[in-house]
Amino acid sequence: MQRVIKLQNIGLILFSVFFMMSCSDDDKTTYKTTDINIEEAKLLDFPLIGIEPTGIEIVQPEIVNNKEVTYGDIKITLPSTVTSLENIYISITSRELNFSKFSVLPENIVNLSFEDGKVHVFTITTATGDKEALLHYNVSIIKEVPPVPETLKITGFTFEKSKNPSLPNDITITKTIEEVGRTDKIYLFVPLGTDFTDLVPTITYDGTTLYYSQNPLTTVNVLYPSTATSFDFKYPKTFDLTVVDRNDDKQKRTTIIVDVVNPVRIETESITTPDVKEGTSVYFTDVTKWINQGNHKINYQKATTYEDVDPAGGITFKAITVDRDLSSGGLVPGESANVNVQVSSYYYPEGTYKSTAVFYTRIYHDYDSDDLFEPVKVAVTSKIVK
Repeated sequence: MQRVIKLQNIGLILFSVFFMMSCSDDDKTTYKTTDINIEEAKLLDFPLIGIEPTGIEIVQPEIVNNKEVTYGDIKITLPSTVTSLENIYISITSRELNFSKFSVLPENIVNLSFEDGKVHVFTITTATGDKEALLHYNVSIIKEVPPVPETLKITGFTFEKSKNPSLPNDITITKTIEEVGRTDKIYLFVPLGTDFTDLVPTITYDGTTLYYSQNPLTTVNVLYPSTATSFDFKYPKTFDLTVVDRNDDKQKRTTIIVDVVNPVRIETESITTPDVKEGTSVYFTDVTKWINQGNHKINYQKATTYEDVDPAGGITFKAITVDRDLSSGGLVPGESANVNVQVSSYYYPEGTYKSTAVFYTRIYHDYDSDDLFEPVKVAVTSKIVK
């Protein structure tokens, strides 16, 4: 009898335990796909541990009737300064995903490599139960292409005929001077007679912002206009361009020099002096004028040379020498100065002597303009008599 009672008690205990376990399982919430709006499982961000992306593009999965039909895409761009795409960890938190309902695989603790264009599939699942897959994202990470350094140079400067109808053709750069630590220079030459007060340039440059200035006494720059604009290049105006980089902390200045290739005109190109007696030396002043018909102050470029000397002899001293007057400040546009001739008959017998003097010119104090301008010539004839 006692054995029967014990067995009954054991049975009651087992039934009670089974009942309690059943109640416990009933209390545990299990989500099924039919119970979940999978729109709530979408990722709105995709943070990484220790790295701040410069860009992130998320294309959400396509969902039809609460079912995923197309995977989503997440493309992340990192700064070019990031050295490697190895050992990348994600950092998805409750701000990006409701972890009471969903989980993400791979988990945050997984070390991933995105080198060589690798793509990883991240899966959003239910948080409990059999962790049914709900959504997928193809995730790729790339680095920004490093910005190409800006040279801050003026890469093109043209007076196009289409914008300057008075010009016979496009006027392009003749010479560019570039030196570290100095203002660059660009030289252009227009035809004689061009109106320097009304020229429309076309400019290209390697930089972010372009400014201009027409006052050499100030560093104040004006933003260069985005539309075709006429400028006054006539002396004494100057024209400087400044190119500034994308960070607005580096700049390069370039001076634009617009002139004619033949800035000097000789008033009378062929001169005959009065006769000179043997054994004397006579200096004839103001036999003609040299005139600055250009657009900048000018001075001598190098010593006068001679050609077509007649008679040609082996005597060291020349029978005819020619020089020009020039004030210490140079010859400004529109000004003229004397051309002088000296005839020396100490070493020459009577006869007729001829020589052509060749004058060379540069822009005042601008040694970079050497050899840019056409020389001019003065032909001189002198007669030595007894």
